[in-house]
Amino acid sequence: MSISARLSLVICTHNRAEDLRRCLDAVARLEDPVEVIVVDSASEPPCLELVESFATSVPGLVCLREDRPGLSRARNRGLGAATGEIIAFLDDDAVPHPDGARQIAGAFAADPRVGCAGGACIAVFPDCERPRWLSDRLLQFAGITRFETAREARSSAEWPFGANIAFRREALETAGGFSERLGRSGTQLLSGEESAAIEAVRAAGWSIALVPSAAVDHAVPAERCISAYYWRRLWWTGVTRARTGNRLRTLVRLLGAAPMRLVLYGVTRDRLYLYRLAETAGFVHDIATPRPAAR
Repeated sequence: MSISARLSLVICTHNRAEDLRRCLDAVARLEDPVEVIVVDSASEPPCLELVESFATSVPGLVCLREDRPGLSRARNRGLGAATGEIIAFLDDDAVPHPDGARQIAGAFAADPRVGCAGGACIAVFPDCERPRWLSDRLLQFAGITRFETAREARSSAEWPFGANIAFRREALETAGGFSERLGRSGTQLLSGEESAAIEAVRAAGWSIALVPSAAVDHAVPAERCISAYYWRRLWWTGVTRARTGNRLRTLVRLLGAAPMRLVLYGVTRDRLYLYRLAETAGFVHDIATPRPAAR
């Protein structure tokens, strides 16, 4: 059995039929066999008919419906249905390169210590030109990676992105899958579920591999090429940080960094530093907003 034949590919989708179509077109052209599971996360209309149209070109393709929205919930549903030793997750707006399955699976075969591996996410702009102000550093908040060398990731600043990530089943199941308190749900841009899973995998003694050769083209649509998206995206990054980790320590760091970020923006004109102020605002707003006690 080939390495990639032990890999299950989970694609979670929500209301992005054309993106999903492009994704499945590329999956059909993968050079190696994989198990493919599409999880329809409360799409309206449901995407079953679209997925079934690929039944011939993607043998054994499975479509599951998850009526409760939420990316973490959809990923856990896919994890539960998958049969492979390696579980890869692909965003519906990502297009894998033909050798992607082989490349990502190879990282696990080469080193039994690897519990998680992430491939490169390369920016493509399907419906607009890239604005000049949209720096590589800022594109990270649109799911675009910056690593170019295969190596072990050693800190949260280097963790791979969920648009193109894989886990050894044993490692992810021991970590408890993805936290359903975190992650995208509806219009919320809450995140952190991938980092939490990676942290748990690493804490259990596994290593985290960066595999740039396992590449996908990741769409940066027009809505992510406007300033308003990054104000909102960084606001939700602040909310995420308020709901994970040490609040007091994070608050001190964010408030202390704010003046320097203004200076750096003035010097470099990189809007990343400006939008990071929205992260501080989102953090402060969330810790200051009372929430109902858990029942």
